[in-house]
Amino acid sequence: MAVPFARIGRFPRPDHTPYRRLSTVYPLPEPFALRDRTDTDQAFVQALYASTREDLRQALPDPAQLLPLLAMQQNAQEAGFRRQFPEARQWLLLRSGLPIGRVVVDAAAQDLRVVDIAIVPEARRSGAATAVLQALQAHALAQGLPLCLAVAHGNHAAQSLYRRLGFATTSEDGTHAQMVWRGEHA
Repeated sequence: MAVPFARIGRFPRPDHTPYRRLSTVYPLPEPFALRDRTDTDQAFVQALYASTREDLRQALPDPAQLLPLLAMQQNAQEAGFRRQFPEARQWLLLRSGLPIGRVVVDAAAQDLRVVDIAIVPEARRSGAATAVLQALQAHALAQGLPLCLAVAHGNHAAQSLYRRLGFATTSEDGTHAQMVWRGEHA
């Protein structure tokens, strides 16, 4: 089900009951928490994806052209995640019980990888991504694993955040930089 164009930029609340803080896999400081993504979250995830694709919104201002392209691109992204990281888990990032983002994490034997992290525009620079990344760093450190991620060259805000949290660039290609955080024991 496509998100109507008028709703792009607004983030629908999923239809199910609130999360239980103690059941989150990576504990986050209040007011943040993670909960498993479910099928009922699809409208939120679509709107979130649309909010990350300002490039497409500028290229195709006509909703009749934009909505199918956004849906196709999101489906391709999801399929790519499943193909490349079949064991990855997806969570919704919550603030005070309401969804503000999505996190995809792959826990492999050799590393913990942030496959994707996206935050709604209204919640960016609120400490949400920092809270998630620091929780993942604590888990990676406890497991003796590096924490890895890729960041687009044009995503300067994310690059700055990652560097501030101690990530270092290990390689680059034409579109992304691979970054790793090793902590004390990883």
